[in-house]
Amino acid sequence: MDFDSFAKALPESGQVLLCTHRHPDPDGLGAMVGMAYLLEQRFGLASAMVLEGRIRRAENVAMRELLEIRALPKGGVDPAAYAGLIVVDSQPHFTHTHPPGGVPLIGFIDHHLGSVGENQDDQETEVPFRWVDDSYGATSTMVDHLLRHYGVEPDVRTATALFCGVRYDTNNLLRGATEFDEISFRRLEQQADRKLLGAIDQPSLPREYFRQIREALDAGEVFGPLVLTILGEVNSPESVAEVADWFLRLKGQTWSLAGGASEGRYQVSLRSDLPDADAYPVLRFILGEQGACGGHGRMAGGQIPLTEYSLEEVQAMVRRRALEAFEQVDVASSPLVSRTQGSGKNP
Repeated sequence: MDFDSFAKALPESGQVLLCTHRHPDPDGLGAMVGMAYLLEQRFGLASAMVLEGRIRRAENVAMRELLEIRALPKGGVDPAAYAGLIVVDSQPHFTHTHPPGGVPLIGFIDHHLGSVGENQDDQETEVPFRWVDDSYGATSTMVDHLLRHYGVEPDVRTATALFCGVRYDTNNLLRGATEFDEISFRRLEQQADRKLLGAIDQPSLPREYFRQIREALDAGEVFGPLVLTILGEVNSPESVAEVADWFLRLKGQTWSLAGGASEGRYQVSLRSDLPDADAYPVLRFILGEQGACGGHGRMAGGQIPLTEYSLEEVQAMVRRRALEAFEQVDVASSPLVSRTQGSGKNP
């Protein structure tokens, strides 16, 4: 990557708008904080962040609040106030990413190669700065490398945000991490605020969180190497990814797929702990023409709009295709947790 092309893409003056995908995760938030710091410290450019979709996962909420990540709602953007737009941890044509209109796109940075939509604009080929590279396990790592290239040392807040992005997207270097992520992880860990990291890791949780756990435990089924969890309505899209992560830890299972409906879409997350797994083509098959997805390595995520199909139809579709993908169509399932297990009742 020609890092110097980044500087050439920037406006000489004015504000830069930063955005990421809907329902931002720690990698998207961390990458935006890091990018804002780089623009200010190295190029003297002010920036503003815009967020779309609610952040509901407790750790993500805590990260935003404790690091004071201020952002505009998508509807509150005045295009005339910005000289350019940069998208991080996503790409403008992805179906879960909707940059504000009227602001010229000057660049995007992402570590996902999989296409999450079919509506890519030809004009994207003319974007001044494009950096998409799955040699990185997190976009926050990529932004950290940009900072280092331009000789900018992150302050404590920026280092903490970037560290959260790297550690959560790579599960503390255990999932999809590369040598680049390890370098940034070790370096940022020394610069981050440990007390804030502890508070982000252990936030207070509402009762709704535990209700979601119970529903997922009841819905989980084991098919050979796969834990399949087909849920109905869930608290948020982030809940689906969290369930997939939880159940991947089940001893003896190497794949975890979870699905749940939120905000008019059926969200699906796929995880694997196999070192050479490629989750994207598997999820691409499961979602078929009805859905869109993206991913790399051992993780992938996507959705199917609940417009042409009912929730029940989509649930059945995802279940059937998942069993086909893992060659478990004629295999009897076993419940993740038996209802009689651990009841505490005397025989």
